[in-house]
Amino acid sequence: MKVSSIAIICLSSLAVTACSFTPREQAEGDFKYTNAKQVEPLKPAPGKQLPEASKQYEIPEVNATGATGKKINVLPPVLVRGTAAGSRASENADVTAVDFSELDGMDDLPSFTWEGIKAALARENLTIVAETAEQSLTTGWQRQQLEVGDDEVAATVERQFRVTMQVPDHRRTATVTVAMTDKKISGPGADMVPGGVSDANAEANLLNTMINEIAVRQQGVFAAAEAAATVNVQPSFNEAGYPAYELDIGFDVAWPLLADVLEGVGFEIDDLNQSAGMYYLEYMRDPGFSLAFWNDNQEGKLDLADGSYQVNVKGDDDSTTITIYRGETPLTAADIDRLYGPIAAEIRQRSAL
Repeated sequence: MKVSSIAIICLSSLAVTACSFTPREQAEGDFKYTNAKQVEPLKPAPGKQLPEASKQYEIPEVNATGATGKKINVLPPVLVRGTAAGSRASENADVTAVDFSELDGMDDLPSFTWEGIKAALARENLTIVAETAEQSLTTGWQRQQLEVGDDEVAATVERQFRVTMQVPDHRRTATVTVAMTDKKISGPGADMVPGGVSDANAEANLLNTMINEIAVRQQGVFAAAEAAATVNVQPSFNEAGYPAYELDIGFDVAWPLLADVLEGVGFEIDDLNQSAGMYYLEYMRDPGFSLAFWNDNQEGKLDLADGSYQVNVKGDDDSTTITIYRGETPLTAADIDRLYGPIAAEIRQRSAL
């Protein structure tokens, strides 16, 4: 009998909890203020006069209609999140919008952004019923199933949106705006569906979906830019047939790059001649300790004998060869292969900076 009593108490508790459920968008309280009425002003007794009234606590007349009490939608607003690089929420609080800025490696920001917008709509299974390329489009109906009210009555909300993109003449920025243009509500709970904040949140959620899609697509741009910035190096031969390193960049880029690379692997540059493409170097595997503050020689990273070297940089607009000489004698193919690892790594690291 004791067990049965406990079960009845538990079931009763569950029933009370279920009946007292309040949807998260609905305000809670006693809402006594909704029954408040304006009282008649005080009237003076015959022959008397009231002191001049202060308007400090006067409640102004408002000719407005809207939700009151538990019909007020208390959902917090969804914020526009600038998750894509170069994006930020618009400072105009009256619109649901985001500003995009051009990034390195991005050839055409408006085209890139518009493609991302359309891809996001396709991911959401939203059709496009009208479009002016890179300017505006109108979506089909986005359907949302709800359970509203204390009794969780079913309702269906359908919204249609207009997406616009404003691009200045320089085409390095773009502002994307999402606005709900039409709405249909159906189902038994249609009269209880909250509006206001829910509609603004639907705009923000759709815009955030677009921003996230653009952020994902940006990763491909960054990867391509990084790959393009990385110099490919391989053992080869120069035009005279001597063992050398071949780079897939032109002379104008390779020449200044090699200055940092040579110092990075431990060479000290004594002199240079750009017209001849020559660096004149000293190499010391262990420069030792020095109190001279100007002595900033890097410790040698190469398996080379200490001494004087020359590096010849020769190329055109597309490729460059680097030939290393010990004195007047070019290094052998075996030397080029043996030194490839640290030299190639230094070239790639410096070119990526």
